[in-house]
Amino acid sequence: MSSTNLDYEHMSQRREKLPQDVCRLIMQGRQAKGLSQKDLASKICEKPQVIGDYEAGRGIPKDQILAKIERIIGIKLRGKNRGMPLETMGKKK
Repeated sequence: MSSTNLDYEHMSQRREKLPQDVCRLIMQGRQAKGLSQKDLASKICEKPQVIGDYEAGRGIPKDQILAKIERIIGIKLRGKNRGMPLETMGKKK
Protein backbone atom coordinates (compact mmCIF):
# COMPACT_ATOMS: atom_id res chain seq x y z
CA MET A 1 0.00 0.00 0.00
CA SER A 2 1.46 3.37 -0.96
CA SER A 3 1.74 6.31 1.40
CA THR A 4 -0.81 8.13 -0.77
CA ASN A 5 -3.41 5.44 0.01
CA LEU A 6 -2.62 5.63 3.71
CA ASP A 7 -2.94 9.43 3.68
CA TYR A 8 -6.27 9.22 1.87
CA GLU A 9 -7.63 6.62 4.30
CA HIS A 10 -6.56 8.74 7.26
CA MET A 11 -8.20 11.85 5.80
CA SER A 12 -11.44 10.03 4.96
CA GLN A 13 -11.75 8.80 8.55
CA ARG A 14 -11.30 12.31 9.98
CA ARG A 15 -14.57 14.12 10.35
CA GLU A 16 -15.47 17.47 11.74
CA LYS A 17 -17.53 17.81 14.89
CA LEU A 18 -21.28 17.80 14.70
CA PRO A 19 -22.51 21.38 14.06
CA GLN A 20 -24.16 23.04 17.06
CA ASP A 21 -27.41 23.58 15.17
CA VAL A 22 -27.67 19.83 14.56
CA CYS A 23 -27.02 19.18 18.26
CA ARG A 24 -29.88 21.54 19.13
CA LEU A 25 -32.16 20.01 16.50
CA ILE A 26 -31.63 16.53 17.95
CA MET A 27 -32.41 17.76 21.47
CA GLN A 28 -35.42 19.85 20.44
CA GLY A 29 -36.83 17.11 18.23
CA ARG A 30 -36.41 14.51 20.95
CA GLN A 31 -38.08 16.73 23.55
CA ALA A 32 -40.93 17.63 21.18
CA LYS A 33 -41.67 13.91 20.82
CA GLY A 34 -41.61 13.53 24.61
CA LEU A 35 -38.60 11.22 24.49
CA SER A 36 -35.78 10.99 27.00
CA GLN A 37 -32.24 10.40 25.80
CA LYS A 38 -32.69 6.80 26.93
CA ASP A 39 -35.92 6.44 24.90
CA LEU A 40 -34.33 7.80 21.73
CA ALA A 41 -31.23 5.67 22.22
CA SER A 42 -33.39 2.58 22.63
CA LYS A 43 -35.30 3.32 19.43
CA ILE A 44 -32.07 3.54 17.41
CA CYS A 45 -30.31 0.68 19.25
CA GLU A 46 -27.63 2.86 20.84
CA LYS A 47 -26.58 3.64 24.42
CA PRO A 48 -28.10 6.73 26.10
CA GLN A 49 -24.58 8.17 26.50
CA VAL A 50 -24.31 8.30 22.70
CA ILE A 51 -27.37 10.58 22.46
CA GLY A 52 -25.99 12.75 25.25
CA ASP A 53 -22.69 13.04 23.42
CA TYR A 54 -24.42 13.95 20.14
CA GLU A 55 -26.53 16.62 21.83
CA ALA A 56 -23.48 18.07 23.60
CA GLY A 57 -21.46 18.15 20.38
CA ARG A 58 -18.96 15.58 21.64
CA GLY A 59 -19.98 12.78 19.31
CA ILE A 60 -19.80 12.55 15.55
CA PRO A 61 -22.60 10.24 14.45
CA LYS A 62 -22.43 8.29 11.25
CA ASP A 63 -24.88 9.15 8.50
CA GLN A 64 -26.83 5.95 9.16
CA ILE A 65 -27.28 6.95 12.82
CA LEU A 66 -28.37 10.46 11.80
CA ALA A 67 -30.88 8.90 9.40
CA LYS A 68 -32.35 6.81 12.23
CA ILE A 69 -32.60 9.87 14.49
CA GLU A 70 -34.23 11.84 11.66
CA ARG A 71 -36.93 9.19 11.25
CA ILE A 72 -37.66 9.08 14.99
CA ILE A 73 -37.79 12.84 15.62
CA GLY A 74 -39.21 13.76 12.21
CA ILE A 75 -36.65 16.49 11.47
CA LYS A 76 -34.06 16.64 8.70
CA LEU A 77 -30.56 16.74 10.24
CA ARG A 78 -28.43 16.63 7.09
CA GLY A 79 -28.08 18.63 3.90
CA LYS A 80 -29.37 22.03 2.88
CA ASN A 81 -32.89 21.39 4.26
CA ARG A 82 -31.57 20.81 7.78
CA GLY A 83 -34.21 21.62 10.39
CA MET A 84 -37.18 21.03 8.07
CA PRO A 85 -39.86 18.49 9.00
CA LEU A 86 -39.36 15.17 7.21
CA GLU A 87 -43.00 14.90 6.11
CA THR A 88 -42.70 18.02 3.92
CA MET A 89 -39.58 16.74 2.21
CA GLY A 90 -40.17 15.61 -1.36
CA LYS A 91 -43.79 16.81 -1.51
CA LYS A 92 -44.62 19.15 -4.35
CA LYS A 93 -47.57 21.49 -4.31
